[in-house]
Amino acid sequence: MALTFSMLARIRSMRGIEAGPLCILGAPMRQEYAATVGPAGKQDDKNVTAERTDDGRWRVVIDGEEKLVDAVLIRPGTWSLIVDGRSHIVDVDNRKRGTAVLVNATETDIALEDARRKKLAQLVVRKGDGGTGEVIKAPIAGKLVKVMVAVGDKVEAGQAVAVLEAMKMENEITAERGGTVKAIHAEPGGNIDTHDKLVTLE
Repeated sequence: MALTFSMLARIRSMRGIEAGPLCILGAPMRQEYAATVGPAGKQDDKNVTAERTDDGRWRVVIDGEEKLVDAVLIRPGTWSLIVDGRSHIVDVDNRKRGTAVLVNATETDIALEDARRKKLAQLVVRKGDGGTGEVIKAPIAGKLVKVMVAVGDKVEAGQAVAVLEAMKMENEITAERGGTVKAIHAEPGGNIDTHDKLVTLE
């Protein structure tokens, strides 16, 4: 239970009043986040969503567990959360190495990032076990702004091959392992769905 409260606190302070954990409760619409909880070497990944309810509370879902939350800032770094009719004081400590959340004398390390942006870091679907060659796919839906390579081009690991516009941002799509461009599967200006093929390297 302490972990759940820690997650709620970490989320509420990330947007608006304070940059940090409690941000999803400050968002005007449904938001999705990927959370990493626990110290290095013992971390656990959580999927988190939050949206505002008609009565001003927040509906927060952590790995399928739904909670209705009232959140009030008491002072900088300290929040009062009302969950399931019970009040909990949560302290948020933004440190150089990350953020720690203290709930009921239990301290938890938490890192939170936008779920869709995390997918951008996982955009490459690997092909085989060799050192080169891969199929690069769109991590999220968007508009293909440009393709930066042509068939036959040599591509280095980490080199940008395309630009995808999503979330009102232009995101460079890069090769993870590199190789030679075998095929280009999409045209600039077109709409791209999640997991659509963009470029094949061999």
